[in-house]
Parts: sequence; structure tokens; C-alpha cells
Amino acid sequence: MDKKRRKQSIVAGALTGSAGIFITKALSLLYVIPFNEIAKEATVFYSYAYTVYDAVLQVCLSGLPFAIATLVAKYVAKDDFATVKLVKKVSKSIITVIGVVSCVLLIAFAKPLAYMIVPTDLQSTVYIENTRTILIIVSFALIFAPLLSYYRGFYQGLKEFKIYSITQVLEQIVRIAFLLSASSILIYAFNLDRVWAAYMGVASTSVSAILTIIYFIFYDKKYVLTKEDGDKKSIYSTQEILKELFKVTVPYLWGALVLSTSALFVLLAFASGLEAYGTNAKLITIYQGIINYQNAKLASIPQVIMSGFCLAIIPHITEAVTNRDDNKICKLIKRVLETVNYLIVPICFFMLFFAKEVYYIMYGNFYLDIGTNLLTKTMVSYFFMIFFGIITSILIALQLRKIYLIFETSRLLFMLVFFKPLLVNFGVNGYFIALVSEYILFIVAGLVIIKAKYDIDLRGTFDTMTRSWKGAVPMFIIAAIYVQFDIDIGAMNRFAVLLLTGVLFVVTVGLYLLITHKLNVFTELFSITLNKETLIDFKNRLLKKE
Repeated sequence: MDKKRRKQSIVAGALTGSAGIFITKALSLLYVIPFNEIAKEATVFYSYAYTVYDAVLQVCLSGLPFAIATLVAKYVAKDDFATVKLVKKVSKSIITVIGVVSCVLLIAFAKPLAYMIVPTDLQSTVYIENTRTILIIVSFALIFAPLLSYYRGFYQGLKEFKIYSITQVLEQIVRIAFLLSASSILIYAFNLDRVWAAYMGVASTSVSAILTIIYFIFYDKKYVLTKEDGDKKSIYSTQEILKELFKVTVPYLWGALVLSTSALFVLLAFASGLEAYGTNAKLITIYQGIINYQNAKLASIPQVIMSGFCLAIIPHITEAVTNRDDNKICKLIKRVLETVNYLIVPICFFMLFFAKEVYYIMYGNFYLDIGTNLLTKTMVSYFFMIFFGIITSILIALQLRKIYLIFETSRLLFMLVFFKPLLVNFGVNGYFIALVSEYILFIVAGLVIIKAKYDIDLRGTFDTMTRSWKGAVPMFIIAAIYVQFDIDIGAMNRFAVLLLTGVLFVVTVGLYLLITHKLNVFTELFSITLNKETLIDFKNRLLKKE
């Protein structure tokens, strides 16, 4: 690993990471259509399993992959590769033990969790048993997913975003292949109940993680960290590295606990809150399935940008903090905020304005009106959630641990106090009001904290972001004109809707790129001038011409 590779820009690293995540998400969207047809109403069990799995995984990992990335980046910045190797050894042992323990605990508490998740009116013996079974199946993924995260955290710290992306795509391909083939065979060949499709869906997480770990093991054996160190031992002891890992992990641990507690509280309060509002049990399960599964899949498209930048933020800002380079820290923070805004504006706005078309392409007439209504609100909440995620990642990378702990505690209190009353008074709309209010409040708070710490002048950043927003104006105008035609999307062929939506996307995003280029946003962010010479050069590089 030479210094030239370590000096890649934060945007290049983020986009490399985003590319892998994007392909992964795209693949996940493609399998949704056939899997939805195979599982049908059993997708609600699939959403139950992954809601609990994600919450438990956050607690079990306690941010360890990010802590590993932070320590690796720190010691790489110091050229102390012997300590990097020690961090690798210690963290692998810790994360393996945590995975096994978490699996056992989830199996033990599967049935009580099933009773807590399922609405009262649906708590039949079969329904509860199906929920318990799917929680047990997904629990085994808690053994392998943490180990996979350990490998990714290590290479994230080394800024090896390419292998990070490759393994994500590999994992997703294996997962989808197993999911669709196994569920199809059990449902159509053996005529089993649809719930078996959901079982195979969650089992695919373990299968894909195992095969990806095997790939990492072979890659790890060939990877040369440095030629100079050889068998040189670290000046730090195992205990010292454990303490440092723990110190870095504490804010992640608390953040994970807060996130998991909040997610579980939302999951458990959702049904009771809507029941108090007057929503019937059947409609509640429809809302749960669409929000946690169908719309979560669609809204994850712009979330790819956040994930990629969060990956790059840790090693790049950690390196700048280690070297005490405040000017570089300020430049990195501003560049991240401006670039993330530029990339998510066209995606989020398009999916907001053309929500019905997007939802219909993916799910057909499966509760089309309800799904469209919820998707528009989901896109608004995810737009702010992306900035919220970026701000929290920056706070952690800046090692503002005490502030971050206060920050996360306040978030939890906010949800505990306001979430259920908003549901009781506003129904399902209260769910989105709570999320958007939380994100906006803490985005502002985070920016105030960062500005106070590093005295960053954000006026230029807000100017760049405003110019990006101007590029979305034609999208709004086209959407306003388009809606006047009152096209009955539900009566159209899905392929025809796909073509129509594709044309709208190309036109609106093309105008966005054109306007933002004219406003000099594209050139400022990516240091690329779009002209004839640039395009010819790009073509030659693509075709590997001299």
C-alpha cells in the first residue's frame, strides 16, 4: 500500500464506495419484483426479521467496524504498520465473540419479540410461530455479518474502497441468487406455504456473508500492507489497543444503542399508536410492509450517496485530525456537504415528483395509492436523513465524542417524547413528521457545533448548495405540467411506464446537469470542465487509446 494510493481525494474514495453500494442497491431493487411475486403477503415477515436484525446488529457491532477503520487510518497516517497489524488481530477476536453471543441471545428472545412486534388482532398461534421462526433464521446472520464488517472496516481504514465495493456486489449477487432460486423451488416445486419464501430471504443473508468472507480470506492472504515492517512488533500492547478500541467505540456503542432503541421503540409503538388513532390492524400491517420494505428499498437509492461519503469521511478526516491539519479538515467538511447535496438533489426530487411512476414500476398495483402517498413522504424524510447521517459521521471523525454522546441522547429523548403522540394525533403522517423534525433539528445543531469548533465559514457552502437547488427548478416545472395530463398509471403496461419514466428522468436530470454546469457548480466540485476536449479525452481513456 503506497502513499500515492493513500492520497486519493475524499470525493474519489466516496464515489468508489458509492459505486459498489449503488450496484448493490440496484440489484436489490431488481430482485424485489420477482421476490414480491413469490412471497406476496409473506413479505411482512421478511420486514419484521430485517427490522429486528438491523437493530440488534447495530448494538452487537457497537460501531466496531468504524472504530477499526479509525484506528487503522490513524496508525497508517503515522506509518506504524506494526500497530495496524495488531489492531487487525485484536479486533477480529472481539468481533467474532460478539457475533456468536448476539446470535444466541436473539434465538432465546425470538418468541417474546414476536409478541411485541405483531399487532394484537393478528396474534394467532401460526402468525406468532412464523414470526418467531424467521427471527431465529435471521439470528444466524449475526455470526457472519459482524465478521464480514470487520474485514470491510479494516480495508476502509486503508482507503481500499475498491475491495470494499467489490465484496458488496459479490455478497449481493450471491444473496439474490440463493434467495430467488431457493424460494422459487420451495414455493413452486414443493408447493410450500408462502412464508417459506420469507424464510429463504433471510437465510440468504448468512449464505452470502459466508461466501464473501471466504473471498476476503483469500484476498487478505495476498494483500501486502508494507514491505518495510516485516515481522516488526508494535510498541503497543494488546491491552492498550483494546483500551483504544473501546475508547473509540464508546460513541459508536451509544449511538448504536440509541438508534436501536429508537428503531425498536418506533416498531413497537407504531401499531399501538395507529390503533389509538383509529387505524385498523390490516391497514397497519400494510403500512408496516410498505414503509419497512417496499419504500425502504426505493428510498435506499439516494442513501447510497450518504453511505459512500460516510465510508470516506472516517479515514480522510481521521488522517487530517491525526496530523492536526485544521485547514484540510475545513476543506473536507465543506466539500463533503456540497458534493452530497449536488448528488442527492436530482435523485430525491425526481422520486418525490414522480413517486407514482417509480412505485408502479417496482410493485405494480400493490396498494399503489397508499404506496405512492407513503413514498412521497419517505423521500422528504430521507433527504434530511442523508444530511443527518453525514453530520453525525463528521462529528465522530472529528473525535467530538462527548458532544456526540449528548447529541445522540437528545435524539432518543426526542423520539420517546414526541413519536407516539404524533402518531395518535396525526396517524401515519405523524411518523414522518417525527422523523423530519428530528433530522432538521439535529442537522442544525450539528452544523452549529462543527462551526464553533473549527470556525468554518459555511457561506460559500450554502451558496454552492443553493445553486444546485436552482438546477432542480425545471424538474418542478415539468412535474407540474405532467400532472395536468392526469395519466392513469395503474392502467398502463409497466414496461411502458418504465420507458416514460426513463424519458422524464433523462430530460429532467439532463437539465439539472446543464444548469448546474452553467452556474459553475459541477466544475467547482469535480474540477472538470465539460467541453468537447474533455469528452474526447474521456472517450480515449475509456477505450484505452493513446
